[in-house]
Amino acid sequence: MKKTLLCLLIMLTVSIANGAASEWRIDPDHSNAQFRIRHLMISEVGGMFPTITGKLTLNDDNVSDSSIEVAVAVASLDTGVAKRDAHLLGSDFFDVDNFPTMTFVSTRIDKTNQGLALYGTLTIHGYSHSTVFAVTGPSEAIKDPWGMTRIGASATTTINRRHFGMVWNEVLDNGNAMIGNEVELQIDMELIRQ
Repeated sequence: MKKTLLCLLIMLTVSIANGAASEWRIDPDHSNAQFRIRHLMISEVGGMFPTITGKLTLNDDNVSDSSIEVAVAVASLDTGVAKRDAHLLGSDFFDVDNFPTMTFVSTRIDKTNQGLALYGTLTIHGYSHSTVFAVTGPSEAIKDPWGMTRIGASATTTINRRHFGMVWNEVLDNGNAMIGNEVELQIDMELIRQ
């Protein structure tokens, strides 16, 4: 009897501890990754990766104990210009044939005055670096018209493309580089509770 009671108590304790966490999946139909970079040092151009997947383990009581993994399909790149897309997907930049996926795996989440700071490892083009995203969200949970519970969030950061092995450039007549090194990244996500 004591053994059975102890087992039930342990199971209840584990159940309560696990009850604080919820699992969420990125909705690929309503999520994407975007980027912006300087062009000719006079303007900015951008593009997006509409195919992203991932999961969030959200601690409902303490968001700092949460974690997220995101994967971006490099081949889904769309800048609106087919010739530019082909160059970016080639060996000068993403080398999609050898590196078809970009990933981010969180290691820690801190609360800030502006929202959340998401620390983790960003891997692009076979290079991995510690990166911090500023996060707006997660939003308040809502029920969609189909009965699923959703939240939204947006994460932004700036990286140096050279740190990820993307060093191709051209020097212009005025001595400026054709494209900048700093790249602004933004990931917009809708997540569905599992």
